[in-house]
Formats: sequence, structure tokens, C-alpha cells
Amino acid sequence: MLDEGLAGKVTLISAPAGYGKTILLSQWLNSGDKGGSFAWVALDEQDNDPIRLWRHIVESLGQSVAAEGFGAAVLAALSVAGTRVVDTVVPMLVNELSEVPQRVSLVLDDYQFTTGDGCRESMDFFVEHLPENVHLILATRSDPPLHLGRLRARGELCEIRTEQLAFSEEEAAFLLNDTLHLEVDQDDLRMLLDRTEGWPGGIYLAVLSMKGKEDARGFIRSFGGSNRYILDLLGEEVLAGLPDAEREFMLETSVLSEMTGSLCDAVVGREGSGALLGELARSNLFVVALDEHGGWYRYHHLFSDLLLYELKSSKSDFLPVLHRRASHWFEEEGLLEDAIRHAIAAADYGRAGELISRDWFRFAVTGQLASLERWLEALPEFLTNRDAPLVLVKAWICAIYGQRKESKRLLELAESIPYEGRLPDGGAAVESETAIIRAVFGYGSVKSMVAAASRSAELESDQDSPWRMALVKMALGQSSYLSGDITMARKSLHDALAMITVDQPLWRIGALYLLSVVATDEGRLDEAEPLAREAHSLVEKYIPHGSREISAVSVALGRVLAELGKLDEAQTELENGLSARRSQDVNPWPTLLGLLALSRVRAKLGDQAGARALLDEARVVVEAHPDAGIFPDLIERQERELSKRRQKETALTEELTDRELAVLRLFDGELSHREIGQSLYVSVNTVKTHVKSIYRKLGVSSRDAALEQARERALI
Repeated sequence: MLDEGLAGKVTLISAPAGYGKTILLSQWLNSGDKGGSFAWVALDEQDNDPIRLWRHIVESLGQSVAAEGFGAAVLAALSVAGTRVVDTVVPMLVNELSEVPQRVSLVLDDYQFTTGDGCRESMDFFVEHLPENVHLILATRSDPPLHLGRLRARGELCEIRTEQLAFSEEEAAFLLNDTLHLEVDQDDLRMLLDRTEGWPGGIYLAVLSMKGKEDARGFIRSFGGSNRYILDLLGEEVLAGLPDAEREFMLETSVLSEMTGSLCDAVVGREGSGALLGELARSNLFVVALDEHGGWYRYHHLFSDLLLYELKSSKSDFLPVLHRRASHWFEEEGLLEDAIRHAIAAADYGRAGELISRDWFRFAVTGQLASLERWLEALPEFLTNRDAPLVLVKAWICAIYGQRKESKRLLELAESIPYEGRLPDGGAAVESETAIIRAVFGYGSVKSMVAAASRSAELESDQDSPWRMALVKMALGQSSYLSGDITMARKSLHDALAMITVDQPLWRIGALYLLSVVATDEGRLDEAEPLAREAHSLVEKYIPHGSREISAVSVALGRVLAELGKLDEAQTELENGLSARRSQDVNPWPTLLGLLALSRVRAKLGDQAGARALLDEARVVVEAHPDAGIFPDLIERQERELSKRRQKETALTEELTDRELAVLRLFDGELSHREIGQSLYVSVNTVKTHVKSIYRKLGVSSRDAALEQARERALI
């Protein structure tokens, strides 16, 4: 069936634990050349995060697909905080896969762990847009929340379920009698199948329990009931038959999803774990090697469940101690995700909170906001609402997501909690952290932003946190520009850009956007356009469409294009940017820049009513944000210019006669005065008289200048 399934889009192997899904796939893949390349991803509970899930998928594909640089751009996009993988990452991956010359099969083992909405939504999109050269294989304990019915109706789904994986009588006989030489007769064999309902895991546990027993028949007849009961009974039999040292080791290390020698030494509190793991793997006692060198292992999932069940029954008080030991080992090795996970499992919430508040930025900057949120949700509310550093982490997450109201509430909460000294992540103080967030994300009035940026610069002067100092400089640049100090703005933003590393594209986009705005106002268009273009290219590469970042960058690029006289392009870019911003509760300052720029473009294109409407919209925004810095004066100035333009155009329209307007319209070509006269049935001298009058009234001295003035004033 697996071979036949390759002709469709998806193969689904769905059955409970212990039905040999992984073994089936492994044997099938090793049974011969299937053509093309295979990528295998073994999932666990931590992969219930779309960023982590797709990073593992892309990395596995990159190792199996023989294409230079495959997945590099996708991995870079996954590193951007706030990325929605379904909008950006998955479409990029689909496009890259479609260009791979060979057939690609992707195996996702233990897919039942990916239950989150982000994982479901992105995988649904991936399946729906799967290239013809790609086949997806899902091995899971339960049916995934995908559109299976649609795939089934289109004949694109191959399904292997419990009934196909259950042992038949012939298969069970081959295992017990031909392979293991247990000499079980047909009646006992049928009873075993009846008791286990063909469940391979139960049969295998029974086999282990039967080894060395003289009365195999009596053992088979002695148990019955549900699979859970069989698992408990056989587990006790298996564990009871182990030497005390091995049994103790396996119970205590069952808290680990993956194991290596030094980790197990730390958890069990004694040495020699590496050698013991190797022996257990060679004896086939439910220990699986995860690499060719025998460095990392894991227990069979079914056996791991059994061990944990027994550990909780016999040593429940010791469970937190084991998790705490594992957490410390993972922290020392720099494996912070596992360190946090085990701290939470140990109910050592204080330690988990310290790890999160210390290292949150490395997860945020790589886009793993969902993991941060999940860890925070696992902590008790009395901690996450009363610990200032953790409240600030939540405020950062909300700010990055654009949840302005909740972010502001959390900032006020953090300030109300007594906390002295530096923050765990290196921040100078709660005051400096709240100031940075307010200034960078445009919270409050311009004066308050200036004060916040200045205060953060005073407190964060020691350079201990380069990424934080870059944000301080960006905050200074933005607030300086909004308050009218363009010189200070330029200097601060150049400093910020120099501090931002390549793995922080979100911050780089912000600095480039602001520098382009400043350069445009200074008339440095040869500098402003490349800055805006670079920001735009980074947005297209890393940021979801319709986001705040792309809308602000579109405003910056539209302003440059308008100053370069590319009015149609400018109008399109500005309209796109404003469209995205109007639908979100966003930083108002880029919105105002866009409204003013688009108003000027509309006026130059002759749409005076449209220009006026945009100015009215800008004034509404300013009225909602008292102390709006430079914007009230900019709006007043632009309204005066629009009024003068309207008055001038009205006066000129009344002053030019109908005959003069007729002559003016014929300027757009190469007609001579005589030919113009012939077209209007007047003499050449009459035409010359009209031309002189037109030049005088428009204040020009050539046809081209007259046409330019006429178009600008909407006379033609």
C-alpha cells in the first residue's frame, strides 16, 4: 500500500501507540530504492509550535534534497519575530520544492503532537498546495485535523489504519514460533491474538514476558481485559524480570524524551549511563538509537509510557527531583527549550520563570513567540502577573504582535510591581525596559516618546545588551524626527543601523524605514530610495503581507517616489500601505506620513477633493493623539498650500478665455502656429496673440512650461 500511495498526495498511517507505525515506515524505506529523496522528521510535544515545526521540516528537507542553498531563505523567514508561517514561510517552501528536479517524500512521524491552530492552518495550506513532485506521509496516533475528506474524494489520500497494522494469525505465528522459537500452539496463539486484538505492542510485551517461563500457556491464559490493563500487567512482568540496576535506571530516565550518557548520569546521579544505554539498545529492550554513533537514544514511545506510569506509581515524590536535574543539565549545555520544559515539569516555576525572563529574546528573535506564550501559560498566574520581568516579556510579545492595548496595560502593571536592579535579560531596570517599548512602538504623545527614549538612553548606557542599545538608538531617532530634530534623528538612526545584526531583520527594517523618511525630508533622494528599496526587499523576504512592517515601508517608498515625480507609482505604494494600516490599531505616526504624502500626490494629479479628504482624515488622527509633534504644523501648511492652489486655479480658469484654452490644448504636439490656426479656423496672427496671452497669464515662456503649469493646475 505504501508503494501505491506514492501516486497520490498524502499517505496517512493512523493507529494507537504500539501498532508499529514507525517500524513499518523504517522497513519500507529500507526495503529498496523508492526513487527520489526522503526526509524524516520525528516530532514531539515541543513541535506544537508552527515556527519550530516548520524549522525542523525545512532542515530535514535541506539535508535530503540535493540542491545548493535549499531552504536558506525559508529558515531566514522563520527567524523573524511575529511571522505567520501560513502567509510567508509555507508558500516560500512550496515554491522551492516545486523547483526540485527529483521526487521528494516527507515523513512526519508522531504527527499527533501538532495540535495548535498555527500548525493545523499551515499544514492545511501545505497539503492543499503540495507540488506534484512531493508526497507527504503522516504517521499519527489519531487523525489529524486536516481536510481528509476532500483528499479522499479526490483520490489523493492513501490510508493505513489499525485493522491493516494489527497482527494476523500468520504474522503472530511467524514472530513467536519461527523467529523466537517459543513453540506456541495454534489455540494459544489465537487466544493471545484475541486478548491483544492483534495489537503488536501488546504481543511484543507478551513475548518479552514469556521468555524464560516454562508455562507459556498458563501465562497467556492468565491475563485479559483492555489494552491498558494488558499494558500494566505485561509492563510489571517485563520490569520485574530486569536486574535492579537496569530497572532503576530505566524508571528514572523515563522523564527524558531523548537520552545521552552525560544527561542520564546527571539525572540518575551516577556514572556509566552511556555504556548501559548501548547495552540496552543492543538487547532490543525498547531502546532506540537516534544516530549512527550511538550518542543519543530514546525509549520506544509505548515503553516510555509504561515506565512513566510505573515511576509515578512507585516514586511520585522523586519525579520533580529528576526533572530538576535534567533542567540543570540542559541549561549547562545551552539547550534552553528543554531546560525550561523540565523546570515546568518539576513544578519549579520560579526557576522556569527565571530562564524565560533571562533568555526570552533569543526565542523571540527567531520567531518562536508561540513557544514563549505556551511556557508562560504553563506558569501559575500569581507568578506571571506579579513578577516584573515576566510581565515585561509578555508586554514585548504583545507589542511585537501589535496588541497595543494589552501591551500598554502590561507596561503599567510591570511599573506597579516593586523590583530593584537589573533585569535577568540584561536590561538596566524595569523603567528602562518600559521606556524602550513605549518609544519604539510609538505609545503615547511625541513628548512622552522623546522623554522615554531619552530616559532609556540614560539608563542603558553601558552597552551590555547590543540588541537593546540598537532599539534605544532607534527610539531616539524616531522621537527626534517626530519632534522636528532631524539632525539628531539621522545620527541616532545611523548608529542603530550599525548595531543591528543580520539575524535581526525586523529591527533592520525599522531603521531603514526611518532613515529613508529622514533622507526624503532632507531632499537626499539618491540616499532615500535605496534605503526604502532595501527595507522593501527585506519585508518581501521575511514579513507576512498586510503587516504593520510592510505598510510602513510602503509609506517610506511612496514618499520617495512622489518626490521623484513618479506620481502613479507613488500613489499605488501609498494606497497599499495605508490600506493595511487603516485596518489595525497601529502606530499612528507612519499613518500620518502616508496620509500627507498621498494628499500631495492626489493634488498634483488634479484630484483636489481626494487631497482634501486625506487631510481631513489626517486631522482626525491628530485630534485622537494630542501632542502630535510635527504633524499639526505639517497639516496646517499643506492645507494652506491646497487652498492657495485651489484659489489660483479658480482665478486662472476664469482668466483664460475659451479660445485660449482651445489653443492651450493644441500645445501638446508639434503643430505650428499656422497649423493651430487652421485647426481653429483663425489666422496665424490671432494664434500668436492667444499664445502671448497664455504665456503671460501662466507666467511661463514656452509651450512645455505652459503645458506643465496647465496640468499641475488641472486646466487640461
